[in-house]
Amino acid sequence: MNGISFMASFIARGRLHGVGIGSSIGEVDEALKADFIEVIDEEYGTLRRDYGFVELYFSGGPGEWVMTSGMIELHRLAADDHGMAAEWRRGTGVEFPEYCSWSELKGELSRTPGVPELDLRPQGGYLEYRAPETKVSVLVVDSEEGRDDCPGRGDVWSLSLG
Repeated sequence: MNGISFMASFIARGRLHGVGIGSSIGEVDEALKADFIEVIDEEYGTLRRDYGFVELYFSGGPGEWVMTSGMIELHRLAADDHGMAAEWRRGTGVEFPEYCSWSELKGELSRTPGVPELDLRPQGGYLEYRAPETKVSVLVVDSEEGRDDCPGRGDVWSLSLG
């Protein structure tokens, strides 16, 4: 599957490889076969898993971690010197592009069944397209900067769930 189709499905369903808000850490382990760095904050009862350009957040405690949110940080792929996209493809079968324009993603959304209405809100240099039904937001670069080691005007910066 390509990353643009995957992102459109994520917006429509609020699920990342079948997991989302409320999924147990065991369900996440079953769904995602990619390496990660795990950071636990015992004082606040939070856990963060960093899969490179995908991060997932959990609350609870050992044996009862539950997913509370997540983020696909597409902007990290523009300067992907560490092979994050290739590792994700090997573990999940999804191939993400180095850049993704909002127009490309919007075109894919128009072909994706069940996509909820998106609310538009300016966010200081970005446009946020929010799907309240699925709790997914898409941040799009709204500056005059072109593409380089970061996405440029009209490119998707990130998608977040929560």
